[in-house]
Amino acid sequence: MFLTTQYLEEADVLADRIAIIDHGRIVAEGTPSELKEEIGRPSVHAIPAHPGERAHVARVLEQFGEPLPPTGETEVAVRLTEGVSLADIVRGLDADGLAIADIELRAPTLDDVFLAKTGRSLEGSGENGDRDDAEHEEAIRAVVQR
Repeated sequence: MFLTTQYLEEADVLADRIAIIDHGRIVAEGTPSELKEEIGRPSVHAIPAHPGERAHVARVLEQFGEPLPPTGETEVAVRLTEGVSLADIVRGLDADGLAIADIELRAPTLDDVFLAKTGRSLEGSGENGDRDDAEHEEAIRAVVQR
């Protein structure tokens, strides 16, 4: 059975195998676990207690991994380098005297796989920001085989 969905959480739960299609090409294929293992490393998402310190928090977090697109206006996110722990990050932020309103360690998701394989998040609309609905639908299609 094949199921086409734009809801990657649904695909993660229902699928034995997944293919992510971007502009008519399969850009990733495998089990949900295999696809997430390709991304591999967890990410840290932090919100500064003082929004004016966002750039400073970003500089500190970049010592621990590669920057990721933020999901909120004040959020800073990085994909962690191998071997980095949340304790290391908290110590680094504390050493610079930065207060954090919220910090979260996240395991890779199929949304992360989509971002890594297409260069866009599902909410994002690509480089030009003016994609039509048909093109957007193609970009977010995941084919699920059960």
